Formats: sequence, structure tokens, C-alpha cells
Amino acid sequence: MSENTSKLNFTNARLLAVQALYAQSVTEENWDKVMSRALLGELGGQALVDEKQAEKYIPLPAADAGLFTRIVQAYRDNADSINTAIQSGLSEKIVFERLELTFLCILRAGLAEFYANPETAAAIIINEYVDMTRAFYDGAEIKIANAILDRFAKVLRG
Repeated sequence: MSENTSKLNFTNARLLAVQALYAQSVTEENWDKVMSRALLGELGGQALVDEKQAEKYIPLPAADAGLFTRIVQAYRDNADSINTAIQSGLSEKIVFERLELTFLCILRAGLAEFYANPETAAAIIINEYVDMTRAFYDGAEIKIANAILDRFAKVLRG
């Protein structure tokens, strides 16, 4: 497997983790069922792109199952502290309960990965989730994601 393919597998694992967190939030299915559905390809696996002013789904390379599983399990096991960290990283003008669910799931997965992958450089984790935020948003969410992820990395890892 080439280095680029491996990086894409990790990037797609992160995206799949966000999708699983989103699906669990919406359906309230138990975590094992959500993870199983994701690993069986019932969630994710494709991206919606604009091509010649027409939307089209394209398949994505396989997600790294190990990374995906570690991120989702880390969120499940640390949800309270992760949600508290997100809340404490928000300005007084932004209410946690009013965050858009996709954005909240990106933040949750990003913070969970710090627990799940202590050997991965903080800069890699931050860049991956800020890039993911940028793929969905073009406003203040990008700066907010960067600030919360950076703050959490410093608190958790010193």
C-alpha cells in the first residue's frame, strides 16, 4: 500500500467516524450497531461532488477500520469530558446546544482521536479535522474548530 493510499484510508476513517457519530446522534442506535453498519459499508464510503453543475456520488477508498474503531470507542468512552471540552472552548456568544450537528460531530471525533491515538502528532489530528470542517463550512466554524482542537491538544498532551 502506498503512503498516499494509507493517508486516504486514515482520512476516510476520520470521516466515517464523524458519520457514525452523526448517525448515532440521529438514530440513537447502540454504538455496536452503528459501528457495525459503518464497517459493513452501510454508512459512508462515498462523497457527493459537483461535476459540471451536476451532483454526483463518487466512491471513496476504504477507511482504516482500526482507526475508525478507536475514534468511535474513544468518543463513546469519553463523551462527557469531550462535550465539556467543546463547551468550554466556545465563546459566550455560541451556545453548545445550538451547534449544527455535523460541526459538533467533527469536533467530537477530533477530540476523541486525541484519546484514541496518543502517538499521532497533534498537528496531524488538528489539520485533518480543520480540513474536514473546511469541506463542510466556509465561515467561523473553521477558526472555532482549529481553536478548540488546539486547546484540547495542549490540555490533554501538555
